[in-house]
Amino acid sequence: MRALNPDMVERRKSQLSRRKARRKAFELLFELEQHTILTIEELLRRTFEENIFNDEDEAEGMVVGDLGAANQEFVMQLCRLTAGNLKALDEILQRYPLEWKFERIGAPERAILRMSLAELLYMDTPYKIAINEALDLAKLYGEKDSNRFINGILGGIVRDLDTLKGQYAL
Repeated sequence: MRALNPDMVERRKSQLSRRKARRKAFELLFELEQHTILTIEELLRRTFEENIFNDEDEAEGMVVGDLGAANQEFVMQLCRLTAGNLKALDEILQRYPLEWKFERIGAPERAILRMSLAELLYMDTPYKIAINEALDLAKLYGEKDSNRFINGILGGIVRDLDTLKGQYAL
C-alpha cells in the first residue's frame, strides 16, 4: 500500500472540515426560517459566543464541536450573505423550478438552494464544489430524490451565473 502525500492528507482534512462548516451553516439557516423572530446575528452569537449548540448531549444529529477559526468565519460569512440577500436569492430561485412554485419547495431544500446560490453569487467557491456540497446536504436533510431537483435548479443557475452576478452584485 502506498503512503499518502502529506499535502493530500491536509487538503482532505480541510475539505471535510469545510463540509462540516457547510452543514453548520445549513442548520443555522434552516433554524432561521423556522423561527422568524430570530435574526442570523442572534443565531451566530448563540452558536459561536455562547456555544449553546455545542453540547454533545443535546446535539440530536447536529454538527457539534469546534470548527476552527477559518471555518467559523466561513459559516458566519455564508449565513450573513444568505440571510442578508434573501429577497434577491428568492427572486432568482423563483425563476428556475419551472413546474413548481418556489413556496412549495420543502424548507430544507429551500435552505440548501439559498445557501448554495449565495455561495455561487457572492463567494469564490467553484460551482462544481458548491453544487456537490448542495447535493450532499440534500441527501442528508432533503426529501427522497430532492438532490436531483436541486441539481437541476443549480445547473440552470450555473448556465446563467455570469449574467446573475452582473445583476445581483453586492
